[in-house]
Amino acid sequence: MSLTPKRVETHYAAVQGTYWASNCTLRGLMAVFLSYHGLNDAQIGYTSSLVYLCTITLSLLLSAWADKHPQSPLKRIVTALYLLSLAAAAVMYLLPLPILLMMAVYALDSCFHNCADSILNALMMQFVDNGIPARYGWPRGVGSIAYALMAWVLGVLMERYTPNIILPVFLGLCSISLIALFLLPDPGPRKLRESAPQVSYLTMIRSNPTLALLLCACIISGIGQCAGSTYLIRVVENLGGTSAQLGLAMFIQAGVELPMMFASGWLLKRFTARGLLTLSFFASAIKLLLLNLAPNLSVLYLVMAFSLFCFGIYGFASVLFVNSIAGDQEKVRAQSLISLCYTGGIGGIVGNLLSGVLIGIVGLRNLLFISFALCLAGAFIMAMCARRHHKHASL
Repeated sequence: MSLTPKRVETHYAAVQGTYWASNCTLRGLMAVFLSYHGLNDAQIGYTSSLVYLCTITLSLLLSAWADKHPQSPLKRIVTALYLLSLAAAAVMYLLPLPILLMMAVYALDSCFHNCADSILNALMMQFVDNGIPARYGWPRGVGSIAYALMAWVLGVLMERYTPNIILPVFLGLCSISLIALFLLPDPGPRKLRESAPQVSYLTMIRSNPTLALLLCACIISGIGQCAGSTYLIRVVENLGGTSAQLGLAMFIQAGVELPMMFASGWLLKRFTARGLLTLSFFASAIKLLLLNLAPNLSVLYLVMAFSLFCFGIYGFASVLFVNSIAGDQEKVRAQSLISLCYTGGIGGIVGNLLSGVLIGIVGLRNLLFISFALCLAGAFIMAMCARRHHKHASL
């Protein structure tokens, strides 16, 4: 069977859909799951920071190794991560764990699963770099709608049963995702210039000011966004909702990303990836402000729909923008860096540590206002990044 763009996109959509559905169970409902197992808000914040610290460390090592050994298939790396994640989830499901051990095993489980994200992005870019014009947008959009549907379904299931239903659902979905990965066609060898030796992460960032500004913007904005995601359950509870309403809010938030992902090809014909990415940063700041001002659940749902302009754009624009500014032997590491500086990395570590401390001192409302200010600062740094890239591209 010939390797056509349609075939690649269809298989990749299956990988993204099953990956993000399983990711929702651990990452999206972390606060609910850990609260059920006896952790308080501060401990949840610390656990989340530990997740991202582990994710950063492992992803940097994996991406550097992948760029240094292009002959090793990226699918093999993702497969190993899935198997480790399944093993950690099985331990949590089968064994009663004290709080500290629960925090550690949960952090490792989430770390293994999170690390697969940037490798999967690099895997799709490998098809593109090898001359197969496969689209990234709509397959990633399938991931968003799968995440949304799973959030809604789990919200209903947790109301009927308990949050402990999360683990068996994750085990099943992650296993299906592993099968989808096996069925994904081989993208072929990675094309690198032999004359260009691999440089260190620090040298790579220093030699690419555009990338450095982008990473800085991601860190600042990522710090700001953590409170709104980690403690969304508290916002829902303050407005009189339960886990069912949380699931509906998450469904709307992730579901609206799909139309934008499907429209990515149309948008990229009319706007640059850097321009769209800048818009997404400003939209994330506005969303946090509106989240804090929401007077009831109905308005909260409308705020969640504003994610159309947030990750709905960021999800594809960031991958394409990074791929365009990274060197031939830096693409996997560059994709990892962008993931590790945003909400799933440094931004997540600092943001969740800060949120875990501040929520008990200044309260949820003031914490969200601080988060808005940080997101706005990150958006202005992104605007500087876009301006510099525009000037450089015009030379």
